[in-house]
Amino acid sequence: MLFVFGLPFASFGLIALSTAIRRMLTGTSKGPVWLGLIFGIVFSGIGLGLMFAAILGGRFLKRQQRAQAEHPAEPWLWREDWAQGRANSKTRPGMIGAWVFAALWNAVSMPVLVFVPRAAAKNPAAYVGLVFPVMGVFLLVRAIRLTLAYVEFGKTYFEMTPVPGVIGGELKGMIQARFPHSPDHGVQLRLSCVNRVTSGSGDSQSTWEHIRWREEVSLSPAQLYPGPTGTTIPVSFHIPADARETDTTNLRDAVIWQLEAIANVPGVDYHDVFEVPVFRTAQSPAQASAEGDTTETRAIERPSVFTIQVRQNGTETEFYFPAARNKGFAAGMMVVFLIFGSIALGLVHARAPFIFPLAFGGFSLLLLYGGLQMLLGTTRVTISNGVLRLQKGILGGGKIRQFPLAAIASITYKIAAQQGGGTGTVFYNIELMNSAGRKFTLGYCLRSKQETEWLTEEMRRLTGVQAKAKAASTSQ
Repeated sequence: MLFVFGLPFASFGLIALSTAIRRMLTGTSKGPVWLGLIFGIVFSGIGLGLMFAAILGGRFLKRQQRAQAEHPAEPWLWREDWAQGRANSKTRPGMIGAWVFAALWNAVSMPVLVFVPRAAAKNPAAYVGLVFPVMGVFLLVRAIRLTLAYVEFGKTYFEMTPVPGVIGGELKGMIQARFPHSPDHGVQLRLSCVNRVTSGSGDSQSTWEHIRWREEVSLSPAQLYPGPTGTTIPVSFHIPADARETDTTNLRDAVIWQLEAIANVPGVDYHDVFEVPVFRTAQSPAQASAEGDTTETRAIERPSVFTIQVRQNGTETEFYFPAARNKGFAAGMMVVFLIFGSIALGLVHARAPFIFPLAFGGFSLLLLYGGLQMLLGTTRVTISNGVLRLQKGILGGGKIRQFPLAAIASITYKIAAQQGGGTGTVFYNIELMNSAGRKFTLGYCLRSKQETEWLTEEMRRLTGVQAKAKAASTSQ
């Protein structure tokens, strides 16, 4: 069906393309030839692309069905690269996709450069149409950067030992890459569990990637060593026992695991993404760890750089979360506020139905509140004399709450927000739960997981929650 659907697009496109070329060569065209060329390139590209995808998709489906029949209980052997003990980088397919999308976008949007000046002579508002060719330029720049990265670092891959990564166990292996310039600041590794959710249907369909769990490791240049393609990057992550395994059976609610490697080098920075298999196997523990116990299996190092101020004064310890710790995130929220606020004002001016400016205006106010909290909000946590005091407000003010240490049930952290998709930036909140089951945020929007873990464990130690948890686990 896909092949048949693409056939008329390819036919009309090739006819238009051949006609435009013939008129251009013979000089018999009475109108602009480039319109026919663009029409032919776009339609034939769509049609031939669909037909080509149908052929390759059929072959891929047969290979996958054969692998599933041979290994029904081992889904990590259903993908060709995973079955070979490796995960291929997403750089090459990402580069090809970027060029295809940029070419189609520019083929459709560049004619706007011809029509906009004519329309703007009558109505200056027509210059808004220049947004589309400007976006096309950015798409071309992105495709060029991905191409330079592919040429610079080669065809990278992640060798897994063993396959797959184990829930409650480890993901280990080596990334094989080529570094023409040594990464003087080392390599940062990130392993993320991503829930890819698709909602809506047809033209209103949208896909969001929610990061459910992430671990980060920084490697120094001394930890890298020569490999078959140039440089070997060792990888070792512990995976919590309560994590979700890889699951793509439902593409509208899929769970994938992504390994990232990032390094600052001269020229184009290194950033590789690998989709890795993580499953519950016979080596996985029978029961998941209790909430908040995911950090107990390893020592947490004190961060070398803090965004939070920690002060010790006799028996009192204070944790101060200053304002404007994430200026980029706050600025992004304010920009979106301005966009939605402008739309709301425009709808009011146009006398649109009341529900539309109300919806846009309400959402813009929520963004304004969040942005101001990010820019001006502060939190102070003080632990001393059997009491934890919490003060949240604007620029050091706010009501003070007191929690007897005996009434604190747990102190944990969680992912509270993110910028971007599955490879974006995550922000953590530290939460206190009292004996009545109510939760209170002790610290919000922490960017560093190492700092978040250290602060959480320090608060747990000072409040005695850590000792309670160990005593409970020992009695069990």
